[in-house]
Amino acid sequence: MKRLFFLVLVCVVLIIFAIFTVSSLAETNADKSKVEIWVPGGNGQWIISSDLPARFEAAYPQYELEFSQYSWKSVHDKLVVGFAGGDLPDCAMITDQSVGEFAALGVLEPMEDFKKANNYDDADFTPNAWSHFITQDSILHAAPTYNEVRVLFYRTDLFKEAGISHPPTTLDELIEFGIKLTNGEDKFGLADQKGSLDFHFFSWILYAKGGNFYTPDHTKCALNEPAGIEALKFYKSLYDKDIIPKDPAKQAEPFNGFIQGYYAMAESGPWWLALLADQPEMEGKWAIAVIPGDKTRLTYGHPNPWVIPAEAKNKDGAKAWIKFCTTAEIQSEVFKGYGSLPILLAAYDDPALKNDPDVQVFLEGAMHGSDSLHNIPNASPILILVSDMLNDLKTGKVTPEEGAAAACNMINNLLNE
Repeated sequence: MKRLFFLVLVCVVLIIFAIFTVSSLAETNADKSKVEIWVPGGNGQWIISSDLPARFEAAYPQYELEFSQYSWKSVHDKLVVGFAGGDLPDCAMITDQSVGEFAALGVLEPMEDFKKANNYDDADFTPNAWSHFITQDSILHAAPTYNEVRVLFYRTDLFKEAGISHPPTTLDELIEFGIKLTNGEDKFGLADQKGSLDFHFFSWILYAKGGNFYTPDHTKCALNEPAGIEALKFYKSLYDKDIIPKDPAKQAEPFNGFIQGYYAMAESGPWWLALLADQPEMEGKWAIAVIPGDKTRLTYGHPNPWVIPAEAKNKDGAKAWIKFCTTAEIQSEVFKGYGSLPILLAAYDDPALKNDPDVQVFLEGAMHGSDSLHNIPNASPILILVSDMLNDLKTGKVTPEEGAAAACNMINNLLNE
């Protein structure tokens, strides 16, 4: 009888303990607030699979992160649906050109107070990291997360064979060296680009020539101004001189063409570093240099942004996540893990970045400054429009003047809708 009583007592104690434990866990989980974050592409997938979410939750125990990973386009499209009354995240990483589109709709949380609260000084970041997201109404609509900038990749072995001792530093040298490196059949000086990458390539030439796609007030197309026409003529000359293969049948995929020696030079970003590291046969045959300049050393590039929807449920949690990502330690770790360039200058003091000559070239390029099509409502259709015009230009369907005039007629309408 005593034994039975003892067993019953033990069971009662265990049940009470279990109830207390479940209740405590429920109270603990109730104390946490969920932060829903949408992340795009391979960068987003890397963040999810890394230890960063766990480290954030350890540093901010009041929050629980929930990630969703999509393509860059899908993040944009899902936000469009969300802003129209669907589901929205608390925070999302988007393309820089989407910020102007969403800002014009009034659906983004202003970030100036966040910047001030964390004492972020512009001098501590790569140029234009924050100002890139200040629209014409002087409102900051996003926070930078990492920097995208272009450099010139070149085949040192092919340069040596051609008797060229250094990479081009000016657009004139790009033409001069490109001619020497081209035979018009199976060797070409510079890689052909397609689609949006061709638009980015032309953007570098336009900025180098001192031009832009629109006037400083973002209300009028500037492609038909002298600097724009000069840039279009230069772009066309690369094809006319066969520095870039003019015959579509001879145009190869840029990376494969570069490693095969078909292309001696290519304009690209930091993701090529990892791709080339996986090609042991390329060791000692390539190097990178700051992109050649002309009237300016400005090149194509931009910070990529975090945005918070104005109707987000957990803005404090979203801002905590952005703050966590905006530290030198995390910025350098993201670069070492995935290859995204830091926007915080202190991250480059990490020995792994400071002692890497390729990283330092990218940093030098970033410090010269970069620009892109941004802070306008219709960036995407303008990009497509200009890309189509560039295709007509290099195939001889239009002259630079004709292409610029036709493009500006449509761009002016898009800028003032």
